[in-house]
Amino acid sequence: MALVSFDIFEYIHDSRQAHGLRAQDYTRYRRFCAHHLRTVRKAAKLTQGSAAGFSKLNVTCENASSTLHVEVQLLQAERAWAYAMDLRELHSRTEEPRQRQHVVQRLKAAVKAAHTLAAIAPGFCDARTALAAAAYWLQMQSQLRFELQQWEAALDSAALARVVTDRLAQAGSSHFALAHAMLEALDPIVRLAAYQMRVPGAQNATPAAIAVQWYDSNMKGADDRVSAAIPEYADISAALDKLSAPTGERVAFANELHWRGGTVSFASQELAAQVDRAQGLLKAASSDTSDSLDDMVAAYRKVGKIARRCHAESAVAAQKSQTAALDALLSAYAAVQLYSVCVLSAIDVTQLSNEAQSIAHTCGATANSADALLGWLAGPCASSPLNDDKIAPRQSGLAQVVVCYDKIRQRLAALQHSVTEMEAKLLPAVRREIRTQQIADEAVAAEAYYTCLRNYYSALLHASPACAQYVDSLALLDMVVTENVPHATALTAQLAKRDLAPSEATDTAPWLRNLAPSPDKIAQASEAAETALPVVRGLCVGASENTKAWIHSPASRLGLVANTLASKSASVPQRVPHLVDFTADFAVVPIKPLFYDLAAPAIDFDMSAINAQADKQGTSKLGSIIGSLWGSR
Repeated sequence: MALVSFDIFEYIHDSRQAHGLRAQDYTRYRRFCAHHLRTVRKAAKLTQGSAAGFSKLNVTCENASSTLHVEVQLLQAERAWAYAMDLRELHSRTEEPRQRQHVVQRLKAAVKAAHTLAAIAPGFCDARTALAAAAYWLQMQSQLRFELQQWEAALDSAALARVVTDRLAQAGSSHFALAHAMLEALDPIVRLAAYQMRVPGAQNATPAAIAVQWYDSNMKGADDRVSAAIPEYADISAALDKLSAPTGERVAFANELHWRGGTVSFASQELAAQVDRAQGLLKAASSDTSDSLDDMVAAYRKVGKIARRCHAESAVAAQKSQTAALDALLSAYAAVQLYSVCVLSAIDVTQLSNEAQSIAHTCGATANSADALLGWLAGPCASSPLNDDKIAPRQSGLAQVVVCYDKIRQRLAALQHSVTEMEAKLLPAVRREIRTQQIADEAVAAEAYYTCLRNYYSALLHASPACAQYVDSLALLDMVVTENVPHATALTAQLAKRDLAPSEATDTAPWLRNLAPSPDKIAQASEAAETALPVVRGLCVGASENTKAWIHSPASRLGLVANTLASKSASVPQRVPHLVDFTADFAVVPIKPLFYDLAAPAIDFDMSAINAQADKQGTSKLGSIIGSLWGSR
């Protein structure tokens, strides 16, 4: 028989939040538990009443075999617990002793049902479900011991419940936020019990720290004392030892993400399933078709969305209880977010780069020799006038290429910002594991490489027949050869010296290009710029009419005639001043009245002229009458 797996914490949390406890309506929740218990008993064939009479049927080790039997015990315990909480509120207003006795009786019923589940769960449930049942029983028992003012037993149960819950969340059997939401009810119990037991430092510590301190100092190695209040303490400790315990600085969870030669473990099963699906789509994609890319992008965006949600929920739990496991989980979810951002960035860069190269090839801007490049820049033949129909598409295509590379640079700059933002949320161990600093360095190297390409194609655009801005083109090419290429080469050389090679920058399919450039790509960009540099320099010096036959009237090019580089007698220097490309985004700002309110005190009014005008207007007969009634100025 297959073992049953059931998320007890999620089931109870959803039931409580959906049926009254969001508004602290225990009566409504108790009625839900009673009604739903009858439904589940009928489905499990454990109905106790019939026309013939009442026949009690309990869940035992012999008949328990499915999740329905787990639900029966949970609903019995929750029904009794909700009744006890309702009676406690009533007792706080009336303070009748009989009502307090009734509260204790209902809590005992809840503890009995939870203890039965904890006892039979190891027989038909997996180890994590059995431990979750034990943690639930310990929570109920701590509340009963607290009501009976048995402080030491209450603190023992609450501390062990928190330890078990933390270990289960680390193992990934339930969500951390849901598990710790149920432990919030134990915080007052832990504080008051620790005060009654005179625990050192309890006044300035959080309930989570108090529970862990009590477990480490008073429960470990004291099996005889603890077993008196918790008979199953030895079995629970043995089950805890079988789960993966945190070691050192790193806490191990059930689900793992293998990325950049490291491993990031987290607890969410939903996130793990989505990561596997996204990685499967990435590996299966053999071509950059639109359908496969759309599915892949949607899958990785969902990975980032789930990781952000899990991070936010875990952050809420971390505000209430600071533990090493919660810190590790927050760091893990931030790492998964960074993983999603990096893969999406690599996909965007690849698509834009392929689009730019395709447009450049269509325009014929991939010439690799000086003669071919000069012929491409010269455009139509010398015997025909300038043909705008042939030049305009070429210019538009080059502009699109430049725009594509600008988008790539913006995407890489956004990636650097995301890496910096996420790195602050990671633990040092996780930073070393996935090498976040190198991710930023790879993005910087890639941005330097695409800056080379952007400036190269921008230079060709400036030197095209429609623009004929040769000085600007020469400045851009000079910048590529003397600054951009050496900068990209130096950054790539630094990456090559590290353990993780640039080719392993992203764990992606073979068809997806890496973010970090290779030395061969940088060499090709440098060779293209060095080839174009003398060609554009020759266009700047104003050669003979035969060389520039396609320019009919050089005198009409005022920019060339006015520039010393375009005169025939001037010698072209090896370097020209760099031209800065400034593309500012201007936005319309609406006028606000506050602006005039602030500016009014700074306005100088001609008061003499104003007073003279007022005196002139006040000399009329009507003004004299008004002045006599209300007074003059």
